[in-house]
Formats: sequence, C-alpha cells, structure tokens
Amino acid sequence: MISLLHTLLELGHSTSKNLEFAHSPHVKVSYGEETITETNLLEIRRRHPRKVTLLTFSKLQESKNTGADWEWHIIGRAYTLKMRVQAKRIHKAGGIGNLKQMGKGAAKPQIDLLIEDAKANSLFPAYCFYCAEPQRSYWVKGIAEEKVEAFETGCLIADAETVKSKAPKKLNKIENDTVPWHFLCARHKFSATQGPYLQRLQEDLPIERYMEEIIPSYEGRATDIGLPTIFQLNDWRSRLDERKGISRTPEAVGEEIIPEDFERRGITRILKIDVRQPDLFAIRG
Repeated sequence: MISLLHTLLELGHSTSKNLEFAHSPHVKVSYGEETITETNLLEIRRRHPRKVTLLTFSKLQESKNTGADWEWHIIGRAYTLKMRVQAKRIHKAGGIGNLKQMGKGAAKPQIDLLIEDAKANSLFPAYCFYCAEPQRSYWVKGIAEEKVEAFETGCLIADAETVKSKAPKKLNKIENDTVPWHFLCARHKFSATQGPYLQRLQEDLPIERYMEEIIPSYEGRATDIGLPTIFQLNDWRSRLDERKGISRTPEAVGEEIIPEDFERRGITRILKIDVRQPDLFAIRG
C-alpha cells in the first residue's frame, strides 16, 4: 500500500527532476504545464483508485473564464477543502511569466478571474508552480547522506491573492510564500532510503522506483498559507470554518457532477480525494 503522502512526494520529486532534465542544453523536449498537470493528476488517480475521482471537461472556455487548470476537492470527515488551481511552469532562468495574461476574449487578466471565480464559489484560489531544483532557493534539498536522498519539491502551492499582491517576476520573490503540495499530508521535508540491492544494480534508478522508507526532517519551515492537512480535515476540533475554501463535510458525500457547470466556468478537470480514512502510512504533521 502506498499513501497519498508517498505519491505527492514522488510526483513533486519527478516533476523537479524532469524539468531540470528538459532544461539541459542537449535535450530539446518541451515539458509544458499541460503535460505535467495531466501526468501528475493521472498518476494520483491510478495509484489511489478507491479514494480518487478524476473527471475532465471541455477546455474551450478555459482562458475566457476562470483561467484555472483544475479544481481540487479534498474530503475529510469533518471538513472539505476545495481549491481552484492554476498551474505555472517556471522558466529556466527562474521567471514566472506573465501573471496578467489575458485570455482570448476575456475582459480581465486570468489571475483576477481565478480569484473572483474562487470567491464566488467559496474556493481557495491557488497557483501550483512547477519548478526544478536549480530554480529554488528556499525549498531546497537538504545535505545528502549515504544511502539517503532528499525529495525535491517540484510542485509548490501559493495563495493566488498573495501572488497578485506581490506580483513577482521570479520564483525567488514568492517562494517563501509557497508550500510543497505534500504539506497537505504532513508539514515536513522528507528523504528516502535507497535499497542496497537496487543501488548495486543501477545507481541512476529514479527515486520513485526504489523508495523503501521515507524519513521526515524536522528542519524548521514556518510558512503557512492557510491550507489544512488531511488530519485537520478529519478532526472536528480543528476550527477551520473561517478559512478560505473550507466547508463542513455533509453526511451524504458525493454531490452530482454536472459537466456543463464546469465547462461554463472554464474548469477542465476536477480531482476529488476522499481522505475520511487517512492512509495508514501517512505521517501526522
């Protein structure tokens, strides 16, 4: 059994590694936002078929309406977190790109539409920054140890309202206001032990293929962007009612999904994760 924590750690790591490889001078492969998003969401769904629902809709209205790439619903016993997420791939030199991009036929920049639509639907407006290790200065790997490799954090989540207020040109101007997406499970950095047999067999085997044990680091990182963990979503004592994107989980979970509603609002994908029975191997954080 692999936990959601394992999955988010591995996908953050592979996103970082693949981006760095795609940026190398001898590789001419475009590793774009659409490819990264679809690969990661599909892998989350494949690994957790009993907990995850993934639906896709028409993308004809995406730029014109919300500018969002997907909605992310995380359902706990006590609370449900709903996010509206826009993906941004960081450029090789660390640039974020045009945050005031106007979609075709849109009256406002995508970031404004993202925030406004999230508020109208009681969602947390988020950016997910896809980035490589050389581009990061805050969420960097720890010191390497023998037979242990630190996970790279290639998927960083930020509050879109903070992004708008700071209007950063580069990742290092907003990175301290982000958290790795595995912080939804546990608020620690992690490393993985490497199996000695596989080390001898193939030294360059990707970390996601030989991970035997994950080890939390208790190095201090005070960043809090307002996102709860899955343990808080399952705890009635968490007092999350006033946070953005949070609602009480109804007794009957599983509201009807009407594709036309999401298409009208420009949502291309919805990812629903039911964490009412948390993973046995997740680490409380």
